[in-house]
Amino acid sequence: MDSTEWELPFLQEVYTPREAHKIDFVFVHGLNPRGRNDHPFQTWTHANGKFWPRDFLAEDIPYARIFVYGYNSSVTNPQSMSTASIKDHANTLLNLLDMERVPQSQSMPPKIIFIGHSLGGLVIKQALLNAKEDPKYGSIRTATSGLVFFGTPHRGAKAVELGKIAARVARFVSTGHASNDLLNCLEHNSLFTRQMSDRFRHQLEDYRVVSFIEGKEVLLAGAGPASVSHLVVEEESAVLGLSGLRETQLKLDADHSQMCKVGSRGPMYRLIKGNIKQLVDQALLSEQGFIPQPSPVPQAGNGGPPPLPPRLHSNSSAPYSPPSGRAIESGPKVVGALFAPLDKDPRSIRSAELKNGGKWDDARTLDYEIFQEHLQLLGADHASTLTAAYQLAEIELQANYFEKASEWCQWVTDNSRRVFGNQHPLPIRAESLMSEIVCHRGQYQEAESVAANALARQQMSIGEDHLDTLETRRRLALAYNLLGRKDSAVQAAKKLTDSLRRLLGEKHIRVISAVLDTLEYTTWIQGQETIVSHLILSQELKEAFELLARIYEELRAELGDRHPVTIRAMSLHARAQARAQQTLEASETYRRALALCEDTWGAEHPLTMEIVGSMGVMYALQGMKPSYLGGSSPSEAIPWMVRYLNWVEQRRGLENPETRGALEILGNLYMAAQDYGKAETYYERATAACRGASADPVMQQRISNNLQICQIHNGFLRPRSFGTGLGSVLSHLKKY
Repeated sequence: MDSTEWELPFLQEVYTPREAHKIDFVFVHGLNPRGRNDHPFQTWTHANGKFWPRDFLAEDIPYARIFVYGYNSSVTNPQSMSTASIKDHANTLLNLLDMERVPQSQSMPPKIIFIGHSLGGLVIKQALLNAKEDPKYGSIRTATSGLVFFGTPHRGAKAVELGKIAARVARFVSTGHASNDLLNCLEHNSLFTRQMSDRFRHQLEDYRVVSFIEGKEVLLAGAGPASVSHLVVEEESAVLGLSGLRETQLKLDADHSQMCKVGSRGPMYRLIKGNIKQLVDQALLSEQGFIPQPSPVPQAGNGGPPPLPPRLHSNSSAPYSPPSGRAIESGPKVVGALFAPLDKDPRSIRSAELKNGGKWDDARTLDYEIFQEHLQLLGADHASTLTAAYQLAEIELQANYFEKASEWCQWVTDNSRRVFGNQHPLPIRAESLMSEIVCHRGQYQEAESVAANALARQQMSIGEDHLDTLETRRRLALAYNLLGRKDSAVQAAKKLTDSLRRLLGEKHIRVISAVLDTLEYTTWIQGQETIVSHLILSQELKEAFELLARIYEELRAELGDRHPVTIRAMSLHARAQARAQQTLEASETYRRALALCEDTWGAEHPLTMEIVGSMGVMYALQGMKPSYLGGSSPSEAIPWMVRYLNWVEQRRGLENPETRGALEILGNLYMAAQDYGKAETYYERATAACRGASADPVMQQRISNNLQICQIHNGFLRPRSFGTGLGSVLSHLKKY
């Protein structure tokens, strides 16, 4: 290849995915010992011609763009050497990369993973320092999630300053022909000063790092027993010294020059690729909650580096046509999880397992420990601290402590807006979560407004298919349903299901959960439905009930009886049986689900109490029907409703819609049993519960009417005596 084709500096895209890219790899070379213009490619090219970033990595991670940064790092010819400093090279890298990352509508900016060899790693570190100081490049720093270093001298070793280490690298790679000017520059630490190293250390919590260490010495002279060899970068210098959770340190069986050249998919490549893939997976899990499954890509050519010169920066990537059909083939088993760990911290991994198992109290303990640690070490404004607080808000929501969830969520919203701005994904994500919190607190109209606003902003900033966007769509469907807009709720849930199915596959647990949402809204019994309408089953309802039964049986077989999603499907199946007038079967299904919940999570778990409330409603509906339609005694429902009321009032508060509903149902049950005294008591409590701003005026009027009826009955039945009036007067006199 004609070396004059490569005019430095450049940022060459060597692989463009056919589909939307999720990751940007940026490869940065080190010193150029021979003054060749193709050194940016030769650094990563094996003697057999394999250019592994394109020939291997692109096939294994096909949803990533791959860039090679080329700059003048010649050390042998003073006439061809650049006068640019490392800071200049770093700024050029930022500028070229910024032009490649022109924001795309309807998509989230891809995460960045920098990969550097030798002193190229110092260029990367300097670029990230510059990006923190220059607002123009702030998005590059925040998008960077991983760093991979091959033999990069991060610090001095054995009391030798970093500058002297860098100078030694220059001498070794140039076989003693490095320019004296460059050596002086390196030895006096002007390349990457100790102060710069200290400043960069403060950023390290933002990244995951893989440090590859050279395992063989470079042969300097002689042969056999008389040979002279040496490690170019000692192990002490080649690592950052972070904890195992932040930095992976691995020694390769290769010398300083060959450690970044692989000619086959052998053990060395698998080690390198595996660790890079872990960085990618972690970035995608934390950003969008899932890892794209690779689709077949054309085989890369067998030649060397691409022969095309660097492109003009008017267009960031070549056009591509998305493939038709589903992106992921459905699997034979249920896959995936509803909650993913934030990082490789064992506590975070364990917390995700607990959340997926519905064990909110245990998960809260771990996540609060993580939050406190981040708060003390990183401060309240760090993204990791704010994200940990978001996790706590989510846990409190799932545990039904809505007041505490609101406090955590508001704290995240206010602080993330102040630190990152209103358009950053985190504050919008927190606003979306707040919409679900206020929805469960009965403020349905506000919930719809907040969710719709967050959805529109997420569609513009991170794209329609981002999991945060899809989660907001789920919350909007929930608000629609509780507002009585059943058709809108079902339509939104179906759209969510289609998107998740296309992204994750038919059998992903998020898809199954979305299907259950759709079926729940389809079979929902609105508050104003009459007994007669409750008995009528449309064809749509019959099909929904049959599908619920099939899903429940499949989940039982694949996830087991005790999985939270299986329990939810079982509860919905029981509700369908009840609405189909299969009361005995519904009761058996509910009781089996209740026994499983109590045994797995305890008597006070939200899933347990949701089943208790559902059983109470089922028996209440039976108690409201006349005997000729199969009605039963209202007394059968009362113990279930009392148990549910005690829990929901303590957990959610008096003014929560569930509390108001339970109070009204108990009033109705006692009124139907002609126990007007107890009915009056519950109606009075319901009236007090309706004083909140979220109360339904129709419900208020209904309760008021029933209360008056009870008071009339009780007025005739209550014994009259002067004692009652006198006691009332005395009770008032006690205040004075």
